[in-house]
Amino acid sequence: MVISQTSVITTCKPVAMPLDPLNRSQMSNTKERTFLEAVERGDKPTVIRCLQQPNPVNVNCTNMLGRSAIQIAVDNENVELVEILLHQEGVKIGDALLYAVTEGVYKIVEMLIDHPSITLEMLGRDWSKAQKGYEESSDYSSDISPIILAAHCNQFEILQLILQRGANIEIPHMLSCSCQACQEKVNEDSLRHSLFRINSYKALASPAWISLTSPDPILTAFKLSWELQKLALKENEFKDTYIQLNDQCKKYACDLLDQCRSSEEVIAVLNRSSESEEEEEEEEDLESSVPAKLTLSRLKLALKYEQKQFVSHPHCQQLLTSIWYEGLPGWRKRNGLTKFLLCMGLILIVPFMAVYYLIFPRSKIGQLLRSPFMKFLYHSASFGVFLILLILCSTNISNPNDRGNIRGPPPSELEWLIFLWVTGFVWAECKQLWEEGLKAYTRQWWNWLDFMMLSLYLATFCLRLVAYLQIESGKYGERVLPRKDWPIMDPSLFSEGLFAVANVFSFSRIIYLAQANQHLGPLQISLGCMLIDIGKFLFIFFLVLTSFACGMTQLYWYYFNSRVPEDPLAFVSLGESYATLYWSLFGITAKHDLKIQNSQTFTEILGRLMFMLYHCMAIIVLINMLIAMMSNSFQTIENHADMEWKFSRSKLWMGYFDEGSTLPSPFNLIISPKSIYYAICYLKNKHNKSGKDKPHFKGTKRRISIGSVKPVPAPTPRRELTDVNSTGTMAQTRIIMNSDKPPKEMKYKPPLPTQSSFKDEHHYQDIMRRLVSRYIHQFKKDRQLDGVNADDLLEIKQDISSLRYELREDRKRESYHSANMLQSTKQEILSLIQEFNMTNHPRQIKAGQSQSIQNISLDRGRINDKGQVLSPSELEQLKEDVIVGICSKLHESLQTLQGVERLPSIDSDLYTTHLYTQL
Repeated sequence: MVISQTSVITTCKPVAMPLDPLNRSQMSNTKERTFLEAVERGDKPTVIRCLQQPNPVNVNCTNMLGRSAIQIAVDNENVELVEILLHQEGVKIGDALLYAVTEGVYKIVEMLIDHPSITLEMLGRDWSKAQKGYEESSDYSSDISPIILAAHCNQFEILQLILQRGANIEIPHMLSCSCQACQEKVNEDSLRHSLFRINSYKALASPAWISLTSPDPILTAFKLSWELQKLALKENEFKDTYIQLNDQCKKYACDLLDQCRSSEEVIAVLNRSSESEEEEEEEEDLESSVPAKLTLSRLKLALKYEQKQFVSHPHCQQLLTSIWYEGLPGWRKRNGLTKFLLCMGLILIVPFMAVYYLIFPRSKIGQLLRSPFMKFLYHSASFGVFLILLILCSTNISNPNDRGNIRGPPPSELEWLIFLWVTGFVWAECKQLWEEGLKAYTRQWWNWLDFMMLSLYLATFCLRLVAYLQIESGKYGERVLPRKDWPIMDPSLFSEGLFAVANVFSFSRIIYLAQANQHLGPLQISLGCMLIDIGKFLFIFFLVLTSFACGMTQLYWYYFNSRVPEDPLAFVSLGESYATLYWSLFGITAKHDLKIQNSQTFTEILGRLMFMLYHCMAIIVLINMLIAMMSNSFQTIENHADMEWKFSRSKLWMGYFDEGSTLPSPFNLIISPKSIYYAICYLKNKHNKSGKDKPHFKGTKRRISIGSVKPVPAPTPRRELTDVNSTGTMAQTRIIMNSDKPPKEMKYKPPLPTQSSFKDEHHYQDIMRRLVSRYIHQFKKDRQLDGVNADDLLEIKQDISSLRYELREDRKRESYHSANMLQSTKQEILSLIQEFNMTNHPRQIKAGQSQSIQNISLDRGRINDKGQVLSPSELEQLKEDVIVGICSKLHESLQTLQGVERLPSIDSDLYTTHLYTQL
């Protein structure tokens, strides 16, 4: 049976759409549909006709997607249509402002912001409140305000415009904040609260926001990057987002440094100190007349916040290299053999150089010794001599055979030298701890290695001293005694064991010095990352080992009393189980060690199966997993080997840039005349300060007036944006003093800063302004070079469509005007002829005969101005004059039309060429 197509169509029913995502009811009105289609095409004349009285269309009508006319016009970047729609009464802007910010059309955004329905609060945090009562947009969530969206899109000009209007971004509270507002938001909708925090941090981390609102963009990027890195560890659900924002802040700081064009700008950026450091430097400058030196405070901060891209930047590394080889011109141009011979010669004359430096510290040689490279060379040579002493002490060269049985022997000459070197190392570490502080000192893992190494040596010396004193007292046995008869808790045994472990740490410290080499440095960094992977692996391996050790012990401990003495001790206790399973990984445990006499067959079979399963888990799975983890860590470091090595080398170099610790151990134990002079000056300054009437308050900043009883707390500064320059580079800030709340943590500062501080601040601000300006220009240039995308093609299509309808409307207007002009000219000619005939033949005209007279005049009666009949030649001349007059009249009338061009026919090729030239 064949069913016709018509019957199939007539029997089909409409498919039900339960979700109804498209609003079909909005398209029922034909006039509204025409209006929205005209807005979509850019048909301005049709839009104007739809909005005219007496039956104007609803300007807030929406299409099937819920988009209004003004949203469509903004999305198409049609400025003229947006201007027309904004003049309509009752227009609702809604998300059109967000569309305008996304498109980046400054003029449209300015027109929308100036509309009376948009208030200042709506540009910022109150945008979501203003959108209540309306259906939430499909493109933007309710917490996306115009200022946040402008920061997300990095629209510098638009963000500057919104900032000038007084809008601001509210900084999110801490993740652990338990205030009432945060608790209410979490209880209301925890996901919306988390997304609001992420959107806020996206705006705060955008280059546009930091460039326009921060007086110190690099410092702001550092701190925000560190905060985002901590948030990535706390909020694991959005870890990838926070890590991406962290990388964005790091890249922004690196891009600003990349805009430096001279060493002066690089030094100004890297030498910039924080507020607390500036206050300390100002106090030091007031106390002494020593000029400020290169401190590289910003670089130290970058090392603290782990800004690897910033530290490894070529501009930064070039400055560090020039400081590192200061005093040694041409060193980098020499070959390897020459460098080696010069280093060996400098090492051999260390004692003479040290004595000369102690006597003449301010001489040229003294300045050379204070250079970072010479300090590194001499400290490394000193540590190398210390390792040679350890090697000699560990051999039988310095220890005769008979000393093996002596309890508490007196130290030998080599041991006294080792003690001297260790004392110098301890003194250097104490000075480093005093200068850097406990937090900065403990942040470096190599300082922990030095601390453990020196602690073991000090414990060794103390135990040797205790053993010597015990034997000298005669109350703890004989001095010479075979080692097998020594007491278990003999201090000499413990001192020897600690000394051996300390030797291991000492030789391991050589790896730290490998960071200075470009070939060994990446390997050392990879080794450190692998140790972290090994630590993670050992935790999992310990769980697996414990599970099998407990199971095997539970299976075999019943046979402990029934075994024969020749049976192995495997798995009879928990300790033996651990040892057996561990050594079995290296093939030390044999198969027959698992067999126990007088055991059941089931127990033996099950024990072997568990032992086999343990080897599958440990060797096949866990060991290969460890290899994969270590390979991944090595490959990660290898992919960024240059950056990782330069960052580690910079941390090594920075330890030698600061003043102090010039002489290596053990020469640093000698009290120099310079140290005595500094100590006297320090005590003198302390004595002078104690007699002054302006004491220092540690941890608080107070204004002290003479004779006052209670200190007056300094007002809390509040930052307010006042102006953004026309180039869109940096927002100028001013401090408004607000004394409502007392400061929590302040420090005393002189009431009036010095003139040099003002000059340095102005110089730094000027350099930052230039860097940010260059960055903005470079950013916009890169955005223009991204190429043509789909949005650009749609804009071109919209422009072509708008121009098409404008030209079509102009053609209609021109044709209509030409027709009117022809008709009016015809009527004027006829009226003139009629008037002429009536004037010259008044007797021949009768009532009701005007039309006949007119026809007679046109067909037969041809007379001139003298009343005579016109000849054929005169009649042709009259026709030509009339035609010329009509053409001139039309030409003059067409020229009076403003903005109207005489266009060719639409069907002709010339019209297509004209349209192309207009585009």
